[in-house]
Amino acid sequence: MGAEASADLGGMNLVDSTAIVVGIDGSQTSTRAALWAAEVAKRIKAPLVLASAYTIPGAYLADAALLAQDLAAEAAAQAEKRLDEAKRTVLEQFSDQAVRTVRQHGPADLMLVALSRQAQLVVVGAHRTASVESLMVGTTAMLVANHATCPVVVWRGACPPGPVVVGVDGGPLSLTAIEHAFEYASWDNANLEAIHAWDKSRLTSADTDRTRHQALLSESLAGWSEKYPDVPVTAIVESGDARDVLAHHAHGARLVVVGSHGRGRAAALILGSTSQHLLKHSPCPVMICRQLGS
Repeated sequence: MGAEASADLGGMNLVDSTAIVVGIDGSQTSTRAALWAAEVAKRIKAPLVLASAYTIPGAYLADAALLAQDLAAEAAAQAEKRLDEAKRTVLEQFSDQAVRTVRQHGPADLMLVALSRQAQLVVVGAHRTASVESLMVGTTAMLVANHATCPVVVWRGACPPGPVVVGVDGGPLSLTAIEHAFEYASWDNANLEAIHAWDKSRLTSADTDRTRHQALLSESLAGWSEKYPDVPVTAIVESGDARDVLAHHAHGARLVVVGSHGRGRAAALILGSTSQHLLKHSPCPVMICRQLGS
């Protein structure tokens, strides 16, 4: 059986630059996200870290210190139970996988962002329902995607054996996304679809537009096939809104990879960027890649 350990977040030595971290909240969605992450961890021989946060309801904060201590102990025990159940499920399918667990008192997004500073990948689940619980989990996913230092995968559902799709706009963030898309496609023995979308110009002909944008896509992809010769690549140029084009190609894909600027904690909930659109509408997992300092 894989190595196992558990600690509060103070034991940051459980997370290193090779680790894949998964947010666990007790839902089936987070457990399925953990199974997806375990498959990736198995392929790249990385340790898997399951992380769960717990809080004490604000209504009790003014009560006696002893009651607050009891509530904190109960919440910590519930978090540990969630972690144990998720770990057991992962090890049932991946018995040789190294699995570690971490828990922390406080907001889940702050915990996962802290862990992202040492991990190579963070994975969070996104619920499909509109319940209050799902809305809160969705908020966590968006905040983590906007603030994590390492790439973040928001697990959206089943992953068909289709291509990895990466959005390319020619900027430095999409170059970061291309790098991670090639890396993941190589890990997963997948084809890669590199997609560049643009809005038609009224000042130039469609042929001129397409030629210019095909050149931009080719320039963005230059050199990557030599670095990853095992990854078959299809370059696709389409006119239209990038959000709609990528969401369309997400159907049948195993993963969509995009770059995203980091946003303020409040603004991250309302911005209508391509990455935020995909987090809400993609049928498959979405990887959000940020450039350090963005």
